[in-house]
Order: sequence, then structure tokens, then C-alpha cells
Amino acid sequence: MRKTREESQITRERIISASYEVIRSKGFEQMTRDDIARKVGMTRGAVNWHFASKEDIYIAVLDKILDDFQRERALYYRDSQASPREKIAHLISMPLNMQDQYRFINDIPRYMLSDERFAKIVERMAQNRKFFIEYVTGCLTEIEEREGKKYRNKTEIAQLIYFLHEGLHSNYAETAFTNPDVIRDNYKIYLKMLLEIH
Repeated sequence: MRKTREESQITRERIISASYEVIRSKGFEQMTRDDIARKVGMTRGAVNWHFASKEDIYIAVLDKILDDFQRERALYYRDSQASPREKIAHLISMPLNMQDQYRFINDIPRYMLSDERFAKIVERMAQNRKFFIEYVTGCLTEIEEREGKKYRNKTEIAQLIYFLHEGLHSNYAETAFTNPDVIRDNYKIYLKMLLEIH
């Protein structure tokens, strides 16, 4: 019996979800399509029908994570009740709330990012960085208007805030602190210091 498009999409999503788990536990290099087939409870042929290669599976998993990030950020971008300071704080807290997904992204082997097949992923990641800085710059302008504050270097401050965000989702961020909970407790203090720069 031929599957409907909807059933095929559900199967594809199950494969992507199983692949995420397998890659997290074994790493991309060690993962096989047999591992994924076992995890999802289907044949390797069924996995192969949906994805022509391991790289195609990996790209689909990365796309899904980037989609999840985009959905989460959209909640903050559209929150009309939040102050600009709260919007920035929410945006920066994403790596703390989605730690596993950020670590997965951080584990992409560098050589793969230069592979032409990953060009779309690399472009999406670059666009996310650019939009993050533009969004934070917009929030800084809103702070100026609301609070009568004047930033001389909004773009540079937005870039520093971006680096704070990057640091929070580093796989090794905890090693910079004696207690890993310090990151969760203190990132707002670090953000406040950055927002006080003139």
C-alpha cells in the first residue's frame, strides 16, 4: 500500500528525531543508517528511501534544530509586552533553555561546514548571527527612546551581547566557573553591565 504524503512526512520526522538521538550518543562519524533504522523500528531500506546519504540525514537534523531556534526566537521577537531589555535577556537565555540543541550545533565537524552540501546550513547560521545583531541593535534604539539613554556604539554593544550569547552556548562554558549554576544565575548581571556601556 502506497503511503500518503502526510504519512511519509511523519515517517521522515521520526527518522530525523531518531537520528538526532543517535548522533548525540555516538557522534556523526560513528552513526550508521542501521543504527537509525533500529532506533526508529524500520528497515534500513526505508531510511534509505527517505535519505540518500548520512550527510542528508545530518543536514535534515540540523535544519530541524535551526527551525526550532527560529520558532523560539520568534516568540521573543513578537512579544509586545516585554521591554527591550527583557527581549534581549530572553534571546540570550535561549542557550540555557535549549542547551542540548545548541551543543549539537556546536559539535558540527568543522570540515563539514566547508562541504558544499552544507552550504545552506552555513548560510542559515550566518543569517541568524546577522539578524541577532540587528535585532539587539533595534532593542538598544528602543531603550534609548524609552529611557533617554544614548549609546555611541550600538553595533559594537550588540556584537558584545552576541558574544555573551555565544559564550553561554559554548560546550565548555561551565569550565570558566567554579559552579556551573553561576552561568544561569549571573548572565543577566553580565547583560546589565553591557547595557550600561555608553
